[in-house]
Parts: sequence; structure tokens; C-alpha cells
Amino acid sequence: GILVILPIGMTVVILKFFFDLLDPLLKPAVELLPGRDIPGLGFLTLMVLIYLAGLITAHVLGRRVIDLAHRVLEVIPVVKGIYGTTRNAIEMLTGDHGDRYSGVVLIEFPRPGTQAIGLVTSRMFDSNGDETLAVYIPTTPIPSSGFLVIVPVSEVTPTDITVEDAMRVVVSGGILTAQVFQRFGVAAGETPRSNQ
Repeated sequence: GILVILPIGMTVVILKFFFDLLDPLLKPAVELLPGRDIPGLGFLTLMVLIYLAGLITAHVLGRRVIDLAHRVLEVIPVVKGIYGTTRNAIEMLTGDHGDRYSGVVLIEFPRPGTQAIGLVTSRMFDSNGDETLAVYIPTTPIPSSGFLVIVPVSEVTPTDITVEDAMRVVVSGGILTAQVFQRFGVAAGETPRSNQ
């Protein structure tokens, strides 16, 4: 039940926040419209504004202006911490991150005998010429925070799991692990348990 209600609840909370923020600004404009007061007109106006902002951004302004805005916000003290964290969380949860990672691996973390999902962020060679990996280990349920480890390539288990599916496993708190791992051949199906 929580998995069904949580995304809806978070969406409602975020939309309510923006509605409460913009409603005082939109109210005078809505009152100029002829006719009686219509409940929900402010909310409808908010939805139209969000849609138009997305449309203009995608088709008129282009990626360069958006990237410039990102860079400006990420150099302002205080704002950069809040904005950067929020942007990373949104990108992680919306799947706008696949090009940052070159693969999904399993790695012994935080101690030997346990496995964690890791995202390979870069490959390099140490002074002995051995290949090493920079592996980002996202945390549950907010994958924008996590750990970065540098490990020899021999200490990770490569998988065919996509970054998006790995993120679904992380965000779900492991509920989707069996489904995703079986689909990519990382784990076998469940075996019946004995009470003995």
C-alpha cells in the first residue's frame, strides 16, 4: 500500500507547495476574468503554467539556456547546495542519468560477504597498470546520496542490469530486486523453504 500511496502523496505535496506559493500571485489575475469564482481555477492555471514552461523550455529556449541557468544557480552560495541536491535527486529519480554511468556492478560493500549495487562512473589504470573502477553506490531510498569507492576491476561482479532498473531496485528499498535480477540472469528464482 505504501508503494502505491507514496508517489501519489509526494506528487500532491509538491503540487500543493507550488500552488500555495503561486496562488497569491495568480489570484488577482484570476479575479479579472468575468463570471463567478470557480473552485480549482487557480490549480488549473498552475497546471497550464507548468505545461507552458516545459513547452517553451523544450522548444524555444533550448538546452544551452537551461545549462546556463543551471551553471548560474550552482555558483550562488547557499542556493547551490539546495539546488544541486534537488537537481541530482530529480535527475536520479526521473532516469535522466543513464549517460553518466558506464555499467551496473555488484560490489562487496559495506563489508565482505554482502553485496551492494554500484554504478561505474569511470575506468582508469593504477600505477601498476591494473584497471580500476570508480563505483558510485547509491543509498536507499534517496539515491542522490551515496558512497564513492575506487576498486580493482577484479573485485566487482559485472551485470547486464540497466541503470534505470538498478535505480528502481534502490528506490524501492529492494522490493524489486528479485524481479530485476532474475530478468537479467543475476539471480535464480526462489526455491521452496523447508521448516526443518
